Amino acid sequence: GSETQRVNELFMRALRENNGPVPGELEAFPGLIITTIGAKSGEKRAVPLAYQVVDGRLVIVASMAGANRNPPWFHNLVKNPEVLVEMNGESFKARALVTEGEDRTYLYNKVAEVLPAFKDYATRTSRVIPVVELQRLG
Repeated sequence: GSETQRVNELFMRALRENNGPVPGELEAFPGLIITTIGAKSGEKRAVPLAYQVVDGRLVIVASMAGANRNPPWFHNLVKNPEVLVEMNGESFKARALVTEGEDRTYLYNKVAEVLPAFKDYATRTSRVIPVVELQRLG
């Protein structure tokens, strides 16, 4: 809804202004901004997401807080895997790779160790929550 949109806008602005961690309660919440190309619209869509670096791999999770469907940005990057990442004050292009099987499970569990909310999200939904690796291009 519009409330989520407003929070996202504020979070993205804070990430950009601080070149990384947002002061206050979100400081421990490592955030990046990913810009995807809309699967249907073809328009650019920016969204702030939590990330983790696991074994040198940049990982995001399509949790949508444990909702029973995947977030719109996930459908966008499946259709158009080349994305723009803004992180810690720099921008770079990346290829989004949806992980599978044991690799996905390993990455999810690693993220959940650092961000315990993801343990909770996994119990709320019957779907397998996708884990996406962002592979830097260039």
